[in-house]
Amino acid sequence: MRALKHILGLFLATIGSMFVLSALVGLLDRDSRVFPWAFAAMLVLLGLTALGGSLLLLWPSVCAPSRACPQCGSPERANAGVLRRTNNLWLSHLGGWLIGSLWGASRERQVRCIQCDALYLTATRGTRIAGVLLWVFLLMSLIGAAIDYFK
Repeated sequence: MRALKHILGLFLATIGSMFVLSALVGLLDRDSRVFPWAFAAMLVLLGLTALGGSLLLLWPSVCAPSRACPQCGSPERANAGVLRRTNNLWLSHLGGWLIGSLWGASRERQVRCIQCDALYLTATRGTRIAGVLLWVFLLMSLIGAAIDYFK
């Protein structure tokens, strides 16, 4: 059920972002024949409502507590200080710098347990937010490519 809420939250965030961006572009377009109140209604009713719903669905998965130490179970940890390469060159080349940066930021971080000095990987709130943003941008790109293909 949690995975379904997460997937639905990602789709709502994508649709809401597309409505918000299209309403802002429409409001800034001086040659538009549509009334500005129609764009404002689309912004508030469709865009912000969908983004609010996605926030409600994604909040538990983004703010979930991090993983405890697998050896001793202690929740206290510190950054390991190990430098790792977290960018994917193929993804940066095909998707651009934004997708490549979000990919690198969404990877799990290596931390060190304070009590037993063990190294382990865990997701932080920042990595989860970057993962959500990565999927929203990827879904927006796929929807845009599908619209262009079937136009």
